[in-house]
Amino acid sequence: MQRRKPVTTPPVGSHSNNPKNGTSDLNDATSTTNKFASFSRTNKVASGNIRKNRHKLLGNWFFAALLMLLFLVFVIVVGIRDRSVESRHQDNDSVTKNMMRGSVPTNDLQNDRPKVTNDLMYDFKNARDKIRQIRQEFYDRYGGQTEAMSMLKRGIIPASSMDETSTNRAMRHTAERILLAAQNVEKRFVMSFGGYSVTVGRGNYYHQSYPFVMEKVLQPLFKDMDLELIVRNSAIGGIPSFPYGWCLPNFLGKDSDVVSWDYGMNEGQDADAFESYLRQSVATLDKRPMMILLDTKRSRVNMLKAYHDNGSLLDSIAVGRGEVVVKKDIFQLKEEDRPIGFQKWDEWGAPKGSPGQSNWHPKMMEHELIGWMIAMHFVDAVEVALDMAQSGNVQIDKSAHVKLSLLPPPVSHVVHSNEPQTPSHLLYGVALQSHNSSDASASPWHMDPVSCRTSFLPNIQGGLSDIVVSGVTQDVGDDLKSRDDSQYNSGWVVDVGKVERDTKRKVERVGGLGYIDMKNAIYGIPQSGTLRFSIPHEGPIHSHDHDHDPDMLAASHWFDTLVFCEVNEKRGSNECKPETDMTFIVGGVESKSVVQITNAAAYLKKLICINVGIPEDAVITLKTANGDVSEQNEVAELTIDVFVSNPNVTRENGACSISHVVWQSH
Repeated sequence: MQRRKPVTTPPVGSHSNNPKNGTSDLNDATSTTNKFASFSRTNKVASGNIRKNRHKLLGNWFFAALLMLLFLVFVIVVGIRDRSVESRHQDNDSVTKNMMRGSVPTNDLQNDRPKVTNDLMYDFKNARDKIRQIRQEFYDRYGGQTEAMSMLKRGIIPASSMDETSTNRAMRHTAERILLAAQNVEKRFVMSFGGYSVTVGRGNYYHQSYPFVMEKVLQPLFKDMDLELIVRNSAIGGIPSFPYGWCLPNFLGKDSDVVSWDYGMNEGQDADAFESYLRQSVATLDKRPMMILLDTKRSRVNMLKAYHDNGSLLDSIAVGRGEVVVKKDIFQLKEEDRPIGFQKWDEWGAPKGSPGQSNWHPKMMEHELIGWMIAMHFVDAVEVALDMAQSGNVQIDKSAHVKLSLLPPPVSHVVHSNEPQTPSHLLYGVALQSHNSSDASASPWHMDPVSCRTSFLPNIQGGLSDIVVSGVTQDVGDDLKSRDDSQYNSGWVVDVGKVERDTKRKVERVGGLGYIDMKNAIYGIPQSGTLRFSIPHEGPIHSHDHDHDPDMLAASHWFDTLVFCEVNEKRGSNECKPETDMTFIVGGVESKSVVQITNAAAYLKKLICINVGIPEDAVITLKTANGDVSEQNEVAELTIDVFVSNPNVTRENGACSISHVVWQSH
């Protein structure tokens, strides 16, 4: 504030200009009558001026005092408010203090708007600082804010509409996922990536693949949210989306918050298989995960949008690769003049000559680009989560984040038939009304629980060996070690195909590159004998008494569909053909219906799965779980015996193989 100039009065005799002195002189004058008389006129003038100046000074003092009083009131109010907030935080400690620590149930979040405690403010500040740092690094890597954000807009295609309201709603849904994960005791946010060689990172090191690039960017930020970020790259080179899609809990984990598939190369232009993959994810995983589609083909992007519009998947995105995202003129610049994210664009991460360095695989810097774009999308989601947490606006409808018990009608044209080669119910489910009903297209759909056991790696849960009862020789352990004929003559053998072994041996010559995928299978020839499986019923609990109704022991009462898949590799025209060269004894009865599935599960036009019919006379066995003999703990199991019945099948031409067993329980 600018200091006021002192108020002056005309000089009156020896009177000082100081108001105090003026007042004193006035009092002295009144004490001497003669002096008062001789100077009465002069003093009247001086007295009038002094009173005027005194009024001005009093007004100035009053204004200054008023400002000081207002300032003191402000300080007191702020202090009271801070103490009140602190008191409320203490009173609501069970909600506020634990909101980001995983102990507040969802219902509490819906009923009590959480506040932010002082001990979380520091984490929030760090998180916001990291968000600024991450964004700035992204801008620096890819040519400045304008160019980088323009590229990001080309590279991330939301399933929601492009208007601001829809985009914000979808981003909030992702933010809710993050906050829900922060409530859980585990405090983990799980992102699981499926796909084939592109996602594996072929031609580069495994840790240079785009899922781990994204992880490196996001992990410190999630740590400030008191969350452990778990990233799983469960891609397997050279596989189709099915039978993988029937085994999502095995490969990706039931606890996944985000899942993906890479559709860049092997599966044509249509979206039918992708729709089935979507439906499996929302029906078989616990959290109805967000879907990331690494593909920008219109048919599949439109499918993603359709499942947003029908309310099944509210925050999914499609992600483009370099040829879609990057402007070509950037590569006309000299290497040193390019933004750092586009330098060394043509270099592989792995040593020169490593397997997989083909022109259809992205090189290291393209993986960096894909990882950064996905990371930037989640940076925005974390920022929204922070805003929600700090404002207390975290009322979350948990029902929008759990798996669906009822599915919307499929978008693809689904032909319902009783033909075993097209088991649409295993891919899409069935309408609750009759398949022949004219209203089936509008009625909700249901999918019986799908179970899977597989020998492919990586495998989080449900290995094929879990359901093997007998018939397999001792596993030597080393996947790259050749098995000899004597092993095949004494039983079925855990092995890998010739192409798989040769490829992985080449990888081993350059240090392995960190890859963890392996297409293991159980192989057999006629001399291998019988392989026995026992599959458990994993569907709805049966509440009726099976001991008093023999019909209830019928396998068809418990199991609906039984599928066996072979390893996906081409080995010539004389290789084993499972539909004709293998025999299946199901529940004690030979299955007379063993046919190839034609509407899914093909690799390079080779059909790799068969539908094994469950005979009417097949029966299950009831076993007790964990030694508990009560009826409530009985487990129904179905025994399947398999052997190679064609004597012309040889190991040299291509032994029979089993890599996946898939079934539905009801």
